[in-house]
Amino acid sequence: MGDDGTEFLKSLGFSENQCKIYFALLESSQGESIDRVITELGVPLAEAEEAVKLLLDREAVKVISNRLEANPPKQFLSRLIEKRRVESEEQLRDLSERALSLQKILEPTYWEKRRGLRPEDILEPLDDLATMEIRTVKVIGNAEKNILIFTQTFGWYPKIREELYRATERGVKMRVIMTNIDTHSDKICKELRDLGAEVRLSGQDWYPIRGTLIDDSELVFLIWAKDKRQIPKPVYYRPHYTKNPGLIRVFAEAFARRWDQAKPI
Repeated sequence: MGDDGTEFLKSLGFSENQCKIYFALLESSQGESIDRVITELGVPLAEAEEAVKLLLDREAVKVISNRLEANPPKQFLSRLIEKRRVESEEQLRDLSERALSLQKILEPTYWEKRRGLRPEDILEPLDDLATMEIRTVKVIGNAEKNILIFTQTFGWYPKIREELYRATERGVKMRVIMTNIDTHSDKICKELRDLGAEVRLSGQDWYPIRGTLIDDSELVFLIWAKDKRQIPKPVYYRPHYTKNPGLIRVFAEAFARRWDQAKPI
């Protein structure tokens, strides 16, 4: 095959022995017995066995009736390229994840030293809805005066039920606005009223903000990217937590407007 063929194959990660064995099989239309390949190509036994194993793994050769045959070059090279592509994508994903983790560590320090304020002092991102629910339980546990909840059908109510019970036992007042009522959420409404909460149905069936505000001091919220009724799977922006007075005021005023327009349930 000449030096060029050997060098190209080596550049793809093949060893000298693998090149020698593959090119020998390429020249043989009927292939060669495994014993002959191992014993007559001038390759030490252990190295030949290892080379054959790797060639089989890479699908450069195949075994038929105890004979080794070369696979078509286009076939095994295409598979080699596809395997490398998948590996590269996995490496890139891993690199991106590690870079993002590092960014989360370094970014706050960078901005704090230049602006005197950490980003999380304004807005702390939460990983997903499950993390949002856990943080909601935590802030409800901090409530001393009032809890404002804006939700759709309140399907996640069971996950915070116990903390709401404890809050009402402390004398905390609760208001809940829902945008939709079904059989399940109707039962939730009755339970909330039994707790002493005020519950209203929003006059507007779609509103992009969902969240829980505690004592005008802590807010857990998310903003839907679009009306989830218009797409198969709801798309939402990343949930966040904040103690920033400006953001809290915006949510509180929006809640107050929705409350005035809503109907008691």
